[in-house]
Amino acid sequence: MLYNYNNIYFFKYLIYLMGVQMKQRVIELTEFGKAENMRLIEAEIPSPGPGQIVVKNKAIGLNYLDTYFRSGLYPWPNQEKIKIPGSEGVGFVHAVGSNVLEFKEGDKVSYVTPVGAYAEYALINAVHAVQIKVDVNDFDVVACTLKGLTAHYLLHLTFDLKSGMTALVHAAAGGVGQLMGQWGSEIGATMIGTVGGPEKAEAAKKAGYHHVIDYNDKDFVSEVMKITNNQKCDVVYDSVAKSVFPGSMDCLKPRGLWALFGQASGPIVDFNLGLLSAKGSLFVTRPTLFSYIANRDEYNKASLELYSRVADGRLKVAIHDKMPIENIVEAHNLLEGRKTKGAIVITL
Repeated sequence: MLYNYNNIYFFKYLIYLMGVQMKQRVIELTEFGKAENMRLIEAEIPSPGPGQIVVKNKAIGLNYLDTYFRSGLYPWPNQEKIKIPGSEGVGFVHAVGSNVLEFKEGDKVSYVTPVGAYAEYALINAVHAVQIKVDVNDFDVVACTLKGLTAHYLLHLTFDLKSGMTALVHAAAGGVGQLMGQWGSEIGATMIGTVGGPEKAEAAKKAGYHHVIDYNDKDFVSEVMKITNNQKCDVVYDSVAKSVFPGSMDCLKPRGLWALFGQASGPIVDFNLGLLSAKGSLFVTRPTLFSYIANRDEYNKASLELYSRVADGRLKVAIHDKMPIENIVEAHNLLEGRKTKGAIVITL
């Protein structure tokens, strides 16, 4: 059998024959809690099981979802020996498990997964990955995939935002917020964003918001009433939760939707459902991305719509900083301290 010595797969085969176990760098979560409970270690490169792939990461994303699993707020979803956080990455398929038909070694993919991304080689369920069909920068991919797919389902599926409607988006200067401002404006809706501080206000304005409210300076409910001439909003997109509750509901028209998709300031507890009636027969939902990408056709369609907009410039991806994987603790603290304007990209 002849091999091309410039082919990476030959070297993989040679290493296999020699019985040498390949190593990689990963971030291990030693116990649930603070960011400092994560550490960089060396571990074996995994082999995929049925329905799984291994992706050699080119870059990794950072999301609030990562902090929820790290802190223990969300239950850890697997029983792997090493707890590896991380929800998003881009790279090339390194190995394919049995029963995987849609991917082959060498395919360029992005993925969204509950945990497991903070590694040089990520073990991923194949249903969580998608092939990248357009020419888009790796850093933009991990700065926009989870956030952009979230923006897609919020704007099109959780609530079908239409031209002429009015939407309020909390944390408008964040990664999801900036994409929602641009995409909502493309739809033709009036986009109102809330932020904390003048620098974030400027970022939100650049992201397409028609009105930006600094809730450190003004009462956002009163400002929404002024902006809408007391007509209020069709939908409120809320990733902040505790610190903007119950004001979010006061900004909604009767039978409006409160879409609560995060809790950056802490969870809302002991919620009285009677408030929905008292404030105008409101609807409330707590969606999660994984419910919206469970169908392969929907996942492919949403990804193509997202990446096409990034590739042709309709969506500008805001990157706050690029930080090496060794600085993951600092990156988490920046995110949780709400000190970012846009996404943090983790490099390898």
